[in-house]
Amino acid sequence: MLAAVALAVIGLLVWATIATLSWLWGQAPAVAGAGTRLAGEAVTQIEQAAPGLQDQLSQWVPALLKEPLERWVPGIVDGAPAGDVSGADVGPVSRYPGLVRSYFARDGQLSEVRYTGRAAAAAVLAHYVQGFTAAGYTQQVISAAPEGEQHRFERDQDVIVLSLLRQPHGLVDVRLKVSSP
Repeated sequence: MLAAVALAVIGLLVWATIATLSWLWGQAPAVAGAGTRLAGEAVTQIEQAAPGLQDQLSQWVPALLKEPLERWVPGIVDGAPAGDVSGADVGPVSRYPGLVRSYFARDGQLSEVRYTGRAAAAAVLAHYVQGFTAAGYTQQVISAAPEGEQHRFERDQDVIVLSLLRQPHGLVDVRLKVSSP
């Protein structure tokens, strides 16, 4: 009788151990995803608090560690897309050198394109403002903040809205929305 009770207790302990381990195994992807997200947010906060830290870190981190770092914290090594997505550039102003087309959409008379890359935000903005004014567009500043600006360019019935966002790690994101009759 004592042996049967001991066997039952051992069986329950084995069952509890297996159940606990399987539950932990099921939680692992969620924990890993949360850890990756938190690490990415921490890197963003650090980069905002100490601009240029990414450039200094890239000098210290050997090339062998870049791939594992990119796997665990996406965007830490280089958050810029590798190449253009399908679509076409829009508007009369050529794309700022070094930017990559990261988004394209067309719906009737409305087209939207986004460019992403490493560049000085002031130089990118000056490129587009000068280009649009040289093409005969009038400019209006819609909004401006440290994290980005939005400008509206009009010529006859053509309207182009340019949004420039400053991203962490020295990236800029340029969005052009073009509506023409």
